[in-house]
Amino acid sequence: MERIDGTIETVTYQNDDTGYCVLQVLTASGGLCTCVGSAPAVRRGMSVSFDGDWATHKRFGRQFAFKGYQIARPTTIDGITHLLESGLISNIGAKRARMIVGKFGLETLNVLDDAPDRLSEVSGIGGKTLAKIKDSWAQQRHMRGLVLFLQEHDISAATANRLYKAYGGDAERRICENPYTLIDDVWGIGFVKADAIAVKMGFDVNSYKRIKAGIVYTLQEAASANGHTYLPKAEIEAVSTELLGVTAEQVLYTLDDCISQEALICEDGCVYLPYLYHAEAEAARCLSERIGGGNRPALSDKEIDEFIGYYQQKTGWIGAPEQLEAVRRAAKNKIFILTGGPGTGKTTALRAIVALFTQLNLRIALAAPTGRAAARMGSISGIAARTIHRLLEFKPNSGAGGFKFLRCESNPIEADAVILDEASMIDITLMKSFVSAVPRGAALILVGDKNQLPSVGPGNVLADLIASERIPHVELTRIFRQSAMSRIVTAAHEIIGGETPEFSNSAADNCFLAAENDPQKCLGTLVDLVSRRLPARYGLDPMADIQVLSPMHRGTLGTVSINAALAGALNKNGKKICAGQYTFTLGDRVIQTKNNYDAGVFNGDIGFITAMADGKVTVTFDKTPATYDERDLDQIIPAYCISIHKSQGSEFRAVVIPVSTQHFIMLQRNLIYTALTRAKELCVFVGTKNALSMAVRNDKALTRNSRLCALIDNR
Repeated sequence: MERIDGTIETVTYQNDDTGYCVLQVLTASGGLCTCVGSAPAVRRGMSVSFDGDWATHKRFGRQFAFKGYQIARPTTIDGITHLLESGLISNIGAKRARMIVGKFGLETLNVLDDAPDRLSEVSGIGGKTLAKIKDSWAQQRHMRGLVLFLQEHDISAATANRLYKAYGGDAERRICENPYTLIDDVWGIGFVKADAIAVKMGFDVNSYKRIKAGIVYTLQEAASANGHTYLPKAEIEAVSTELLGVTAEQVLYTLDDCISQEALICEDGCVYLPYLYHAEAEAARCLSERIGGGNRPALSDKEIDEFIGYYQQKTGWIGAPEQLEAVRRAAKNKIFILTGGPGTGKTTALRAIVALFTQLNLRIALAAPTGRAAARMGSISGIAARTIHRLLEFKPNSGAGGFKFLRCESNPIEADAVILDEASMIDITLMKSFVSAVPRGAALILVGDKNQLPSVGPGNVLADLIASERIPHVELTRIFRQSAMSRIVTAAHEIIGGETPEFSNSAADNCFLAAENDPQKCLGTLVDLVSRRLPARYGLDPMADIQVLSPMHRGTLGTVSINAALAGALNKNGKKICAGQYTFTLGDRVIQTKNNYDAGVFNGDIGFITAMADGKVTVTFDKTPATYDERDLDQIIPAYCISIHKSQGSEFRAVVIPVSTQHFIMLQRNLIYTALTRAKELCVFVGTKNALSMAVRNDKALTRNSRLCALIDNR
């Protein structure tokens, strides 16, 4: 490798999370060159030595790609002044930098290191300013030391910024004591990365800390990847042994010790992460107490029938027998589940239930997991609906990145009837918080579609509640005449029945298959449909009305590739900002990827970039703006195309779905069904009938480990 020595003139780009940066460096020979690589600790004005090789970028030309770097202390008056002028240290600008260097000369950096209180000798630096300067300089020293420490252990400096955010000046000690704490403390560092760090630092592969971390990782992966709330003890032993490369005895001894220390919880041979155990047990307790409380002391059968007669006469609605049964059960039970697919009259039955509760002068609270679902629910019932988080009155923990719910068992929701839509989306932790906050005397109605995908988070809540023998449930199955005219509805029911839909592609249909074999040609067809053909034919806004849903993220027809192609076709704005692997453009459609409680924006919310200025980006979600610094932009990704999982709870005027054998791993019946039923007016599959048939035939959705049903029924 070559070495370049110089001073950083300009930081063109720097990602605070990864450390990747593009720098303009004034070399010792007087020339200016572009250096690219990971250097989270560098700032404008620093003297740095870079080790790497020259490379030619196809767009930006010749660059020096460095693999390592060392920060040198400037040794001249100009160099020291340049460093302090750079903005590296809080409360030192160009004027104050010159005053400090004028006072201390070549000893300036030594003063900052060893006698920073002497800065008060400079005019204008009082106690508060001095404290800020000292803290900022100490942070920079710790950061530079941390980078050098990581490099000594062959650990990428790209992680330095995240480590410093988590541990501050204590980072080196914390990492040396137990690098596996990084898994829980530093976002983006999982077991694999932490284990690699530990091995490079010389940690014993048979150490208790390593084996414990591997066992916990096994349970975390089971929860995040497969939705399990627990794993059988024997499965943990087998999986962890293979993962860690140690003996089964070592895993078993460590597992037993974790259980005895209550770091893990084992019940009936099922091993839980504590938070999942308590969530499942608490949800089961609250639901069982509600069931055990008996029927509501509400209406007699005669009174319910009188209401139904009155309501039908008033509205002209003639309810099907199963819809009328749903109204009766909702009126008589403290908990009731209503399910049904598209076109089965679920909305109509729900409207009648709301009307009944209204006539009884009950306070009604309506909720759904997402903002879009809540808005849709409110529009059909005539009552304002809220997201679960807003109904439970979430409150951010200032600075901690978390939250708490103000509504809980001791401070319940102020309602006599609580109706929750899209219940299939609810994972066990949110369900625990939700049912804990529903008043004991209130009616609880859960509404959903049992054939949709289960929750993204762990648990199998709706399926478990339906399976319980103790909870009343009505499933609507009859497709009503008007709905039967929609090819979206009939195709959805064919898919659930295991039948691959046939598409005539006639002008009267609202569901089509654009047949194309080659993935690259599929991509071209998809972009043409979204950008030109569908807007021209149906008067749709391609940015606001059409949503592309893909089963996967990678590949020609994955979300990443499709987003890049659609962004290029739909958004010609020249104002851009780079963030990691994405380049965002003013006007882009984006989706939030994790809950941001401080901003009140949640995972799955879709919005548009409406402003870019001074390194900040404003995204407007349903008329509510949220502002992001550059370092926070990893919370959003492009949303011209989103994953089918991310679309749960949403409804769009038009949906376009690529179906390719390229996606064979993800081609499952409930996945395709969920995608299709997101379409309100129009759906277009792009791909092959063979791929669609593969999905329809594959009804073996992964079974989730959950004991919620058993816990409810055994109480």
